[in-house]
Amino acid sequence: MRSLRSAAATAVLALAALLPPAVAAAGGWSTTQHDGVHWLVQPDGQRFFSLGVNTVNGGDDDDKARTGRAYFWGRHYPSLAAWGTATERRLRAWGFNTAGGWSEESAVMSLPLVPEIDLGRKAQLHWYDIFDPQKAETTRAVAREIVAAQRGNPRVIGRFTDNEVGWWSSPLFLWHLELDWQFSSKQVLWQLLHDRYDGRWERLLADFVPVSPGLDSFERLKARGAALKLRPGGQGIHAIAAFTRLIAERYYRLVHDALRDADPHALVMGDRLPLYYNQDAVLAQRGLVDVLSTNYNVDVPDGWVAPYYFEGLRDLSGAPVLVSEYFFAADENRSGNSNNGHLMHVKTQAERVRGATAAMRHFASFPNVVGVHWFQYYDEPTGGRSDGEDFNMGLVDIHDRPYDELVAAFAALNPTLPALHAKARWADLVPVARPRTIRRAAGALDATDNSLLDWTDKAGTRLVRFATPAPYVPFGDVHVAWSDRGLHVFHIGQNHVDLDLLAHDGEFPLSETYRLRITVDAGAGERRYALHLAPRTHPTAPERFVLVPQLWRYDGERPVERLDPRGFAQVIDTLLPHVQVEALIPPSLLGVEKLQPGQTVRLAIEVTKFYRELTMTLGPDVAVLERAPE
Repeated sequence: MRSLRSAAATAVLALAALLPPAVAAAGGWSTTQHDGVHWLVQPDGQRFFSLGVNTVNGGDDDDKARTGRAYFWGRHYPSLAAWGTATERRLRAWGFNTAGGWSEESAVMSLPLVPEIDLGRKAQLHWYDIFDPQKAETTRAVAREIVAAQRGNPRVIGRFTDNEVGWWSSPLFLWHLELDWQFSSKQVLWQLLHDRYDGRWERLLADFVPVSPGLDSFERLKARGAALKLRPGGQGIHAIAAFTRLIAERYYRLVHDALRDADPHALVMGDRLPLYYNQDAVLAQRGLVDVLSTNYNVDVPDGWVAPYYFEGLRDLSGAPVLVSEYFFAADENRSGNSNNGHLMHVKTQAERVRGATAAMRHFASFPNVVGVHWFQYYDEPTGGRSDGEDFNMGLVDIHDRPYDELVAAFAALNPTLPALHAKARWADLVPVARPRTIRRAAGALDATDNSLLDWTDKAGTRLVRFATPAPYVPFGDVHVAWSDRGLHVFHIGQNHVDLDLLAHDGEFPLSETYRLRITVDAGAGERRYALHLAPRTHPTAPERFVLVPQLWRYDGERPVERLDPRGFAQVIDTLLPHVQVEALIPPSLLGVEKLQPGQTVRLAIEVTKFYRELTMTLGPDVAVLERAPE
């Protein structure tokens, strides 16, 4: 995010359980598993669940601070040391035990610390020439310089190598393709494409459309400014993914080796994935991070956290996971923050408290999560920080006054989270009813309200065991319920996409859209429908896209009839790479007069990402509509 950007409290510092001495890394922090649950381990061998806060620093003495529009310690304390003592006392009283990214590193505080060091940026890895043979030594030199400034600091648990690198696959591909031939990274990309298509230009043309003048051979692909777009119906997106994997593997190897050389006793804690993850990049991390860090934008204002996200990290990486950033903001705040975007915000502080604490419980219930860090200690400045982001994310406002409801809730909740985490089991996240039961909707579900808050039984309605081609994993969750009105479905997932990458004229091709397809037999024969999410330019922000639902009836694999989706389908208003879509399939579309309890249906679901990048499938499966409780 920040890309510019008491007895109870003591109890939260660690869940007292000594580990065998061999588990802990000599002289430093480490990680372990116990009963399938991951933990950080302190140098003294005790388990530790990290409850952190980002940006625990004194702020900047700038124009906004001097005019009372931004947080700065000098407005409230006689010295930085006095600020540090008071702030740490507050945080410990509120149940926090770690200072997260961009926090004060000096001895004015004693909280364990995870600095964000921008190693990739400072070593010029990401948008320079990462395959340059000199990068290994450059990265080691930069890492040694950074670590030297922190040497001897006993607070350091480990280090975030960067923040929100993103692994945006299409921009990486296009940028490197345009480079001059002397760049090693251009040569690596060229070789990948040449080998993938056996040096046959006509094979590449089945997947890509040349868009730079004179581009008609692999030899001319070497030229500066070379540009390709995806061909509709082709498989070029997989070539782009393969390059992303190569780039990510190179990055994680370079930063891992450099940090191991500079400080072998501190954990390598990843690059703070940006509220989304690219599966190829996560696969590339295997064995090269001690802890995988991910920022997270909570899915629903009630604090629900979709399980697929953390199950996917488990299966792709296996590393323990730190939620390096999450947040809730409220329009009702004392800093004048406007909450100007799609990051999670609600109307009132009471709603903020409910959502934030529910999310914390959800995070702690994942066995691979070893900690959760709140973004951030104080509100962003009135009118926004220098990049324009303007959110009420603070535990305190810009005038150093705590949000009493929020911090009191954390003070009560945080000490209980290590014990909750110790009981976390993956099986508890999976419905166990057999035969499969489709839950009766808990209350009225509305597919037109731009919200998933009415889905109050998200745990019970979740479908599991979706299949994807190895080595990939499901990229979302699907929930199904039923009522007298029909079958209710919602899907929540993630898909980064460059919608300008496709070579096409006119309407966006149906074959390249994000698609949720459902096949149902409710007793009148098989019925197939698909909800296609077609991009349109935003009416007031031309740099953005909105997704418009198209509802289609299918005959086998062919879309044959476009239906009016009004009243039956909605895309929740959220920015890509997040996708949230809800639909209602009334009995009439299933060929029956009504649905009724005890009825058996046959159900299959398929979700496909933009450009057919990846598909996840379930079924066909026989399910029974749940009867009313007796």
